[in-house]
Amino acid sequence: MGRKGIEDRFAIEMDAYLKGIKSSNKLESEECNELLELGKALSDKDFSESSNKEEVFNKTLKNISKYKGEDIMKKSKGTKHPITKVASFALVCILGFSLMQASFAQDVINKIVRTISLGHITIYEEESSEIESYPVPSKLKGKVFDKDGNPIEVFSKDNAGNIYTADGEKIADLDFLTGEITTVAQWEKEKEEYTLVVENISELNDYTCFNVILPSYLPEGYEFDRAEFFKDENGIVENTKYIVLYFTNEKTGKYIYMQQRFADEETAYETGADKVEEIKINGVDAIMYDERNIDWEANGVIYMLNGREITKNELIKIAESIK
Repeated sequence: MGRKGIEDRFAIEMDAYLKGIKSSNKLESEECNELLELGKALSDKDFSESSNKEEVFNKTLKNISKYKGEDIMKKSKGTKHPITKVASFALVCILGFSLMQASFAQDVINKIVRTISLGHITIYEEESSEIESYPVPSKLKGKVFDKDGNPIEVFSKDNAGNIYTADGEKIADLDFLTGEITTVAQWEKEKEEYTLVVENISELNDYTCFNVILPSYLPEGYEFDRAEFFKDENGIVENTKYIVLYFTNEKTGKYIYMQQRFADEETAYETGADKVEEIKINGVDAIMYDERNIDWEANGVIYMLNGREITKNELIKIAESIK
C-alpha cells in the first residue's frame, strides 16, 4: 500500500475511534500502528478548557504535515516537491530539530491557553505538558545516535538538534513511518539545487510579487548577507511569494533570520509557543513569542523575524525599522 493509502487508512481508523466505533483492524506496518495508538491516546486527553476530540485529531494531522515542512512552503496538492524540504531545512537551522520536540505531535500534547489571530497568522499560546520524551519508533531503532556514537532509544529535548547517523553525520530530518534519514549534508546539497541565492540588495524585488523592505537598523556588527528564493518545478524564480533573508555578523558567525511572504491563504500559517506576548510594531498588532521571534502582517506582507542571539529590545528595534 502506498503512502497516500496508509494515510487514508490511518484517518479512517481514527475517525471511527473518535465516533466511538471499536475496531480491531490493524494497519499494514508496525510503525503505522504505533502512530495509530498514539493518535488514540492523544484524542483521549483533555488538551484545552473545552476539549473537542475531532479538533484535536485534525490538529494532530496538521502538525504531522507541519514537521515535514508542508506548512512552511505550501504547494499544489500532490507529491511534495523538494522545495518544501529545503524550506523546512531553513527553519531547522533556526529553531533546531523540531521533529524531536517530545513527539511528532508536540503542539497537540500541550494545552492551548489561548489563540491569537493576526490576519493570515495564527499563534497558539501553550502550556507545556509533562511529556518530555518519546520512544524511538521501530523503523529508526539502531539508526540514530548521539554525538558520542551512543545509540538513542528515546527522543527528548536533551538530544533535540543533536542526532547523528552511525557514521557521525548530523541528521536534519527523519521520517517516522519509513525510517528514511536525511543528513545535513544531503539537505545542503538539495538546497543548492533548489534555491537561488542573491547577494545584491538592488535585485531582490526582481523576483517577488510584493515589495521587499529591509530593516534600516541592525545591531552592531550585523550586515545583510544574502537572500534565498525557492525555485519552482521548472527551476526558475518569478513573482514568488516568499523570500528568506539572512543578516550575519562575520566576526561571530551569528545571524538574524527573516522571512517575508505575500499575505494570502496559501502563505497563511499556524504555530505554537510557550511564551507569547502581544506587542505593536509601527502601530500594527504583532506577536513576540519565546522572546526571540516576532511575527506580524502589514501592507499585505507577512513578516517573520528570528534573532536567537538578539535581545528582546534589539529585536523589536529591528522590526520597527522595517517601514
